Amino acid sequence: MTSNGGHDTPDHDHADPGLPIAPSPQRVSGMKVPAGWTLPGKPADLDDVAEDAWRQTGFTCGEEMRLVAQNLDLQARLAGTGYTASARTMTMAGYASLWSRAFSATSDAVGVIRRGSYQSALPLLRQAVEFVGGQRGFDAEMDEWRRFTHEAYGRNEPARAMEIGLGHYFAGGAIAGDEHLRLIYRATSDLGRPNFGPTALFVANEATHERYPLNFADHAYHLGWAQLLLGWGLRIGVVQLHTSMHLAQHFPAPDELRAAIVDHVGAAEALLADADRCHLVEWSGEDGRARHLLQQFRRRPGDATQRILL
Repeated sequence: MTSNGGHDTPDHDHADPGLPIAPSPQRVSGMKVPAGWTLPGKPADLDDVAEDAWRQTGFTCGEEMRLVAQNLDLQARLAGTGYTASARTMTMAGYASLWSRAFSATSDAVGVIRRGSYQSALPLLRQAVEFVGGQRGFDAEMDEWRRFTHEAYGRNEPARAMEIGLGHYFAGGAIAGDEHLRLIYRATSDLGRPNFGPTALFVANEATHERYPLNFADHAYHLGWAQLLLGWGLRIGVVQLHTSMHLAQHFPAPDELRAAIVDHVGAAEALLADADRCHLVEWSGEDGRARHLLQQFRRRPGDATQRILL
């Protein structure tokens, strides 16, 4: 054993690399999971523009909103099965901890989408992808999780602080290995950074080669952005449900809940397959470089649709 800021931890530097890391020392206690989930209601202090975005999103994207709300409710119910005595382990807690962050990021993203703050949803959706990807790659990194749980929560006397540690972890391979997560992650990264093309789409949506109609802090309703981003939130939720349904030893859902999830995924896939909704695909030209192609992009239902290549 070596000292970690005054806290005894296993000496992993000198341990036999052929031996597995011992199970985590903590026990899961006081696990709190909502019995169900409803999306937060409309904020009381929305300005007229955001109020209009909230209203029109509910009217034109009602099915997207219904399915996202249903998805989050099913997720909460499924996560709660991890508190079953036989499943209540630190391995389950590792999955559920990342799941909790993905869940909150997705729910928060829906809230800002509904009030027209589309660009603010991008980092939240990217974050949700990273957390779902983390769960999909978690089994391969189980020793790292266990190592963290052994070494964390010690006292660091020089800093006079409890030392938790950062516990670096990023499952890039798990994201790259899933076609849906990969597309959303790449798109939210490129659209969420200060790249000029996406910036122009958010602040000067009707710009042309001759004019640049700057609209500072624009949060007016936009059907294309609402459909695209709500669709991504729903897709992330579908991947999350697929991931968790394959972890039955950690989240032993009853048959009734599993059947409800299967029915929901079928309805979600049908909506996401609708080619008339705004969606993004990868497009490659003669140079073979993968680019983003926005399809069915328009501000209002009656507008002509556009194809935007980024």
